[in-house]
Amino acid sequence: MLTMAVKSCSGFLKVFVLFLVAFQGAACLTLTLENDVHQVLPGADITIICHVKNVRFTTIRNIQWVKKVFEQTTKHTISIYTAIQAPFRATGRYLVRPENATVSGEFRNVDLILQIRNVQVEDLGHIGCTADDQEIYGDLIVYAPVNSIKLSKQVTGQLTQLTDGDVVNFLPSDGLVCEVKYQDPQTVISVMKGSENITSSFNPEYNSPVKTETGGLVTMSFGTTLKLRFLRASADDNGKRLQCTASVPMYPPRSVTITMVITGRPSTLNCINPAYASIGQSTAQLVCHIISSPALSSVEWSWSSGGGMMASVSGNQTQGEYAASYQSRNFNFSITLTIHGVKAEHFREYILRVGNGHGIRDFTVQLQQATPETPAIPEVTSPKSQIVKASTSSAPTATSAAVTLPSGKTATTPGSISGTASVHGWLLTACMAALLAHTF
Repeated sequence: MLTMAVKSCSGFLKVFVLFLVAFQGAACLTLTLENDVHQVLPGADITIICHVKNVRFTTIRNIQWVKKVFEQTTKHTISIYTAIQAPFRATGRYLVRPENATVSGEFRNVDLILQIRNVQVEDLGHIGCTADDQEIYGDLIVYAPVNSIKLSKQVTGQLTQLTDGDVVNFLPSDGLVCEVKYQDPQTVISVMKGSENITSSFNPEYNSPVKTETGGLVTMSFGTTLKLRFLRASADDNGKRLQCTASVPMYPPRSVTITMVITGRPSTLNCINPAYASIGQSTAQLVCHIISSPALSSVEWSWSSGGGMMASVSGNQTQGEYAASYQSRNFNFSITLTIHGVKAEHFREYILRVGNGHGIRDFTVQLQQATPETPAIPEVTSPKSQIVKASTSSAPTATSAAVTLPSGKTATTPGSISGTASVHGWLLTACMAALLAHTF
């Protein structure tokens, strides 16, 4: 098993009895961390073990767990042989104990156990142990969810917050603002228009991090605002979905999605086509979702009734077994034709004609007889956002690749990961040199 370890050596020269030099030799104080790297979600329990070898009995009570907050040099002590210090004690989640203590002459070996239960974001940092002048650290990374995401329309400098699912009218001169607040610096933000990623068109602004610290328990809050002064919406954008998404490892992405509507002729979001029904079925429904700015001024369903004759029903009207209805919200119109008492003659093509002050549009829907092999009614889904942008740094970047964790390690597959590493250097060489010096 790989371990992270540091060593230091000391010895005593007994000049009055030569053989004592060879007997006592030199002792190397060794600190080794087991399970030194953790990447977890809040609520996880972790255990870190510090193996201490060859510590003098006179200094054993100076062995302590210590914590450093990322990018800081200040150390916060979590004592091992005395009561846990505040504020760690106040959490009720920090437990420390010694195990497997052994004696070898005037030296002691002991395993120091640190348990943190119900890990919270405030626990993140470099955590390690120290004895005499030696110290060794591991990393605790805690993934945090996105705090909030807000999408707003900007008109002549004024912002209007948008709600997920809104249908919103845009002019070419209107702008868009997406504001995200988060705790995890790996948070990634993207903006999609239909299937097009338009994140790079936005000007990012990074708020100064807000830090809250109480003796080593630290939370950091970040904020990023993406601004686009002119969205330059065109007729081609009618019915497209605008989506701002914030993503962080280990959590579902958070997003706000709205549908764009552009002033002009009506446009379809989707019609359920074909629709299916069975003979004798009490009702069958044909449904279309239309967006229109300005609002619809006419709604009419028509069909061929045989012999070259056309029949129709308009607005919220009923004619025989046919009932037309529609509901509207903002610029979104849900239009339904209900057929009562389905018969063979009802399986045909129906035309929906809608109009506003800018023109008229026709949409065709078929009602077909259901069979055992009838396919499911197709659903229209919004495009999936692709993560391409992030940042908590002061220098904006257009795209993101691997994100460096605060500890200096690079994030890999998210999850609860524990591992060990190995550090050897001149300390080991010095230890061997000391042993040789006492031997000869």
